[in-house]
Amino acid sequence: MPDVNNIDHMRKWFRACPALSADCPFRVDYKSEEPVEYSIISMPNTLRSHSNVLGEEVFDDIQRMMFTFASNEFWGGDERQNIANFGFYQDITNWIIQQNREKNFPLIDGGYVTAVKPTLSQYVSAPGTDSAIYQIQIEVTYKLR
Repeated sequence: MPDVNNIDHMRKWFRACPALSADCPFRVDYKSEEPVEYSIISMPNTLRSHSNVLGEEVFDDIQRMMFTFASNEFWGGDERQNIANFGFYQDITNWIIQQNREKNFPLIDGGYVTAVKPTLSQYVSAPGTDSAIYQIQIEVTYKLR
């Protein structure tokens, strides 16, 4: 098993985002119930393939991976807190877009990234009494080596 795989590469790439606090735990494939924690979660998607002239099924050179970035944030009746949470996710989205413009992509095993983009805007996915899980969905397009 590799020491670092693609989801860990994504987590390390996200750690460079200035909106994220270095003091907050950053989980993998796990959403905590404790505010404030971050998580990167792998999402299913179809691996693209086609039949070649010999009738063999081969993978397309261009593939994609889907991830969700989520965090458990303080939340409730205080509008200022909820507005701040929205602003936090707006900052993350803007950072992702800027990284895409600058072609500053995460490393991945077996290929190289050609684009990272948010595919769903931020939303509250699991509201609680004092905290809520906010999240955005991200698509990583890459070329196989």
